[in-house]
Amino acid sequence: MNFLLPSKIAKYSGKIFHVFVILLTYVSFSDCSAYYFRDKVFRSESMGFFTIDSSDIPDFESITKTKSLDHPIQIDSARIKDYFGNLRYSRRSTIGYFNDFVFSDHELDLLARDLPFALKNLPKDKLLLIVSKYDDTQSVISFDEITSCIVWAAEGRLNILFGKIKRELVDKDVGLDFNRWTKIDLIRLSHSSDGTEISDGETVDFGVVDGIPLRRWVLFDQKNPGKYKFLPRKQYQPLKLTDDNDRP
Repeated sequence: MNFLLPSKIAKYSGKIFHVFVILLTYVSFSDCSAYYFRDKVFRSESMGFFTIDSSDIPDFESITKTKSLDHPIQIDSARIKDYFGNLRYSRRSTIGYFNDFVFSDHELDLLARDLPFALKNLPKDKLLLIVSKYDDTQSVISFDEITSCIVWAAEGRLNILFGKIKRELVDKDVGLDFNRWTKIDLIRLSHSSDGTEISDGETVDFGVVDGIPLRRWVLFDQKNPGKYKFLPRKQYQPLKLTDDNDRP
């Protein structure tokens, strides 16, 4: 009968423990987002700002042809509104077609307040990941909606690559946990779509992938900032009835 010596038992026990640690690590992180190991720059109640590597976007260098990034950059709140405030998105589904602003009024105010700080502190070799959570309706039966995008500046242009756009968080408990609602899927420079894209506009320019505009990748020319001007949105007010003739 062969018996294992104490030294061999310790050796095999060490290997088993090592395999156990690997399996435990895999199980622990298998449900994490693609950007789990990211560095938080800034957060508020409704927004999270993180730094990621360009390698976190598949084929980033080959598609964007970016040789170097213009980070950090100085952009004030008014300019943020000029860039982001007029962006609209369209969504097609089995029940019809929908078009609205990417960022709601108050959501845009929060972005304009916080994004300049994040860009000012963005390392020269990093990209900025933004996750925004906002409830437009603010009612007891409405849900928060998630919008995610990656921002970087290069060759005099500000790039915005969108992931999720106004996607509902149907689990209200998720919306209360920052570490859960900021877990998002990998954002790609590809023509895959979930039925949502940025709408065309007179001042909207898109990045090109395989010779076709990618309508989730928006470009802003920082050398020509006057091209973009935030247009205040029409505030709809209840119709005031002046007399009985106005009533239906």
